Amino acid sequence: MKLKSFSLLTVLACVAAFDASAAGRSNMYSNINMRNAEGSTIQINRGYSETNYDTDYGYVKRTSGNTAHAAPVANRSGAYDNVETSHRYQRAEQPVRETKRTYTEGKTYRKTAMRKYFIANPFYQPLKGQFGSVTTGEYMQGKYKFADVNRKLTELSIKEDLSYGLTDRIALQGMAKYNSDKLIWENATGGKDEYKNHDLNLYGLGIQGRIVDTNDWIATLSGYYEHQKHGVDYFIADIKAGYKVASTTIYGLARGWAIDMDGDVYGDYIENNLNEWALLVYGDSTDTLFMGELGAGVWSVLAQDWTLNVEGLYGFYDWHNQLSIKGAFGWQPNDYFALNLYAKTSLYDSANKKHLDLHWGNMPINGTEYAANVANVELSKYKEWSVGLQVMFQF
Repeated sequence: MKLKSFSLLTVLACVAAFDASAAGRSNMYSNINMRNAEGSTIQINRGYSETNYDTDYGYVKRTSGNTAHAAPVANRSGAYDNVETSHRYQRAEQPVRETKRTYTEGKTYRKTAMRKYFIANPFYQPLKGQFGSVTTGEYMQGKYKFADVNRKLTELSIKEDLSYGLTDRIALQGMAKYNSDKLIWENATGGKDEYKNHDLNLYGLGIQGRIVDTNDWIATLSGYYEHQKHGVDYFIADIKAGYKVASTTIYGLARGWAIDMDGDVYGDYIENNLNEWALLVYGDSTDTLFMGELGAGVWSVLAQDWTLNVEGLYGFYDWHNQLSIKGAFGWQPNDYFALNLYAKTSLYDSANKKHLDLHWGNMPINGTEYAANVANVELSKYKEWSVGLQVMFQF
């Protein structure tokens, strides 16, 4: 029987990275489908390549006398539709290609702002022929207590998610993760054992489709395969849907994955230099584990270059359930580069007061087998949190 010591913990860390890098799997233009004060929809041509961005998020400003207000504009195929002039609508004869252009029509002038991607948007995905890169550096810590033993896992990881637009609505994604783990078990009398691991531990491949993108709604559907070096395979499905309100998107998500355990035991495993070992069992002789998450979030443009994303998740992680919250600030000075700083913490976990089997004994020496001891222990003070920085590029 093989012992896969950190599979679930790695899954949880991977989920945190996925959520954070969910910021790297989405698509929405900041200026698309915003509404002005009069309730009219503003749409900006996706084909523009200029990166200038006005603090009014793409509204077209107009003045008449001493009064200024936002006029409805739609720019789809290079021509202006529904531009208000002298209390009526008419079509402009020529498209506007400059960042700003002034028309002399009595006392009226118009100013246009080019579209701007927000790469940290949870619905971002690259268009056809474009690449998107999200590099995530994360520090994660999880701990709990049983009997007189304190257990703490810390992990430093770097994960790369690289995506390529096969079409405007379908993107191919590849991912890899390197992590450095340290598991510490320490009892009340000062005894301490550590387990350390440094590995390129995960790689995978997936595909994402932007299945809906209208004036008010946006949705993506994704499927992934991931493999851990220790032999655990993940099959992940992810659906996300959002409603656009001005410069804000309110969304919900559902994510599920199957883990091929191949009949193995999984849990926290540790051994010391005295040939002693211990295993706290989360699951036993399971061929396939099924886990999932349900969540809701809001993503909003705070200012010209700043965004905020808050997301709540309820996860079903086979042997325990967890409620967590994540917040992220994004900074994007242009269309091609962004930074995203995030933090995530558990608010509730059913692992507290959970009873699990603890197996321990001596390693075989010179072919001599030793009987394993088994005890039932209760977990308490279960807590997980993580902080991370994402560096994002679009090219």
